[in-house]
Amino acid sequence: MASGHRRDPLPSHLGPSHLPRLGALALLGLLGCGNDNKLDVYESPPVVTIQSPGADSSFYAGQPISFESLVDLDSGTDPTTVTHRWVAGSETLCDTQPFGADFLGLCSAAFDTAGPRTVQVTASTPYGGRATATVDIEILENNPPTIDIDSPVEGTDFAVTTLIVLHALVDDVEQDPAELVISATSNIDGELSVTATPSSTGEWSSAVTLSPGSHLITVRVADSYGQSDQDTVQLDVFENTAPTVASVSVEPLPAYTDDDLVAVPYGWADLSGLPESYRYQWYKDDGTGLMVADAPAVTETYPAGRTVKGDFIQVEIFPVNTYGEGPPVRSAIVEVLNSPPTAPVVQLTPDPAQPTDNLYCNVVTPSTDIDDDPITYTYKWFRNGALTGVTANVVTSDQLNHGDTWECVVTANDGEIDGGNASDAVTVLDTNAPPAPLINATYPFRNEDSVTLTGSCEPGCALTMYCADGLSSWTDSLTCAGDGTFSFSDTLTRGEVTTCQADCEDAAGNVSPLSNPVNTEVCDPADAYEDATGYGDAGGDAVDEFGSLGDSGTRTVTLRGNILADDTEDWFSVTTTDDVPSDRIAGLNAYRLQAIMVSGSADYAFTVYKDSFDPSARECSGAYTEYSDFVTDRGEAHHTVPADPRACGNGSSTRNNCEDMSGTYYVQVTRLRSSPTSCDSYTIEVTNGVW
Repeated sequence: MASGHRRDPLPSHLGPSHLPRLGALALLGLLGCGNDNKLDVYESPPVVTIQSPGADSSFYAGQPISFESLVDLDSGTDPTTVTHRWVAGSETLCDTQPFGADFLGLCSAAFDTAGPRTVQVTASTPYGGRATATVDIEILENNPPTIDIDSPVEGTDFAVTTLIVLHALVDDVEQDPAELVISATSNIDGELSVTATPSSTGEWSSAVTLSPGSHLITVRVADSYGQSDQDTVQLDVFENTAPTVASVSVEPLPAYTDDDLVAVPYGWADLSGLPESYRYQWYKDDGTGLMVADAPAVTETYPAGRTVKGDFIQVEIFPVNTYGEGPPVRSAIVEVLNSPPTAPVVQLTPDPAQPTDNLYCNVVTPSTDIDDDPITYTYKWFRNGALTGVTANVVTSDQLNHGDTWECVVTANDGEIDGGNASDAVTVLDTNAPPAPLINATYPFRNEDSVTLTGSCEPGCALTMYCADGLSSWTDSLTCAGDGTFSFSDTLTRGEVTTCQADCEDAAGNVSPLSNPVNTEVCDPADAYEDATGYGDAGGDAVDEFGSLGDSGTRTVTLRGNILADDTEDWFSVTTTDDVPSDRIAGLNAYRLQAIMVSGSADYAFTVYKDSFDPSARECSGAYTEYSDFVTDRGEAHHTVPADPRACGNGSSTRNNCEDMSGTYYVQVTRLRSSPTSCDSYTIEVTNGVW
């Protein structure tokens, strides 16, 4: 560090040519002459430099920074008469104070926030001379340290004589944990003596002793730059006292004449942490209702030899430790009951058992009773571990299934209390095959491409359906219901005859013979109007889906279907129109309703009704395969038959009037009695105006 410069006064006998270099002093001139003439020398401004910190130095927020400046003055000027002042922007770091005799101006300051700072020092002389210097520094963010007390845990109890070890983990982003400062206080004892410092890994511990009471311990960590953190833990410090116990009971309960009775305490509490210890005293009633101490009985066990049936027993215990004896507690009064009977020996028969057997639970060695009381037995049956409702000594065969394990538990009772129980178990094994399933008859011919087969089988067995048609074969699986029935639905191939049979496998793996076969054929073509509601099976429900059939002869209505065993007849309704105005213009009646069975005549015939399906509206008697309805002119007394018998007019003397033949025709199709039921179908074509 450079030192200040001393400046001596100019000797009076020297002229200007003899003047030395005066540094910062300025020569203003010589005034007057003779002995009164003199040279006036005025003070030059000071020169100030910042010695530390160096330019672009960095510090943490809150970290104290030592600023040092050096002033250069005229020789002979006392530096302590010159002041220095430090600022950073609008913030005053160190207010005006004199330089030291060593020409140094010192300032210590810290910044609260991070960011760049330009620090300026101003040196001022008493005569108004002034000089400044600046240095740029960077203030870095200072994160506070952290602390976490991990021992002892919250709410721990300590004896007043215990040395309590506080342990914590500390950390700091900017500083080595070993440089952090730890302090601790108690809300009762105030400042605690903790002299230990953290390790470089942040481990810190210190042992303290505390006065009795509930202490809130606060441990604080501080870094070198003014940031801090704290953590707390609640501890309870107690004086060593006698223990306490909440209650005591006599076990076992119920107690019998052959039981050793034991005192079982609950709720031991001893803040000193000493081992659990008691003093005992047993009491027995004296026959008058008073409980009297049984003086020799002072251990935790009251032997069976000291009791008889009907005795009343009680125990009192005193919790003790080296600091004294706590308040005693007494148990409830326990009555000594008569001893229960012994367990019997039982056996299940038959073993093994078939599902068709009855199971019997037999007592082969009876129970005994020390009091010679008469003994009865109760029975409980378990199937596969689950309690059933059977209470007799027999289980009937209707409750047995292959693979079930049945257990019989027999309990003896002497009229007052149950004694021991005994059990035996047996597994039901089925070695007999179930009978062949029976498939109910079904329609051999059907329009729908699905079938539902029903029948009977052994309850619970696994059914396998075997089906085949002319194209393929397949199998399906289902389970026979508990009532011994099944229902199986399948989709079939149209135009094919399908045959199905079934067998049944019981839970033991026994497979039945094959059932009876059943056959059914899905008709191709199908009757599109047959459904579950019987649409088209009566005149009042005739199939009417064809619109109006005019007499132009350009459209054909096709009636197609079949009549199977579950049906007796098919009904269709066809509505026609007669264009009478056009007939009059043409002079011809074009109307001609015609129905022709173009296929199926070997098996079917039909009957036609007009404008009603009542039998009285039948057009012709009997059934037939062709029908037509039209009008022709056959000649009348006043005119001859025209060349075209369809000719008609309107008020003509040589023609009949053109009639309106329109109406609704009901077509009833029936199967011939000579034709057996089959998928053979019929086709009827209906036209109007075709001649």
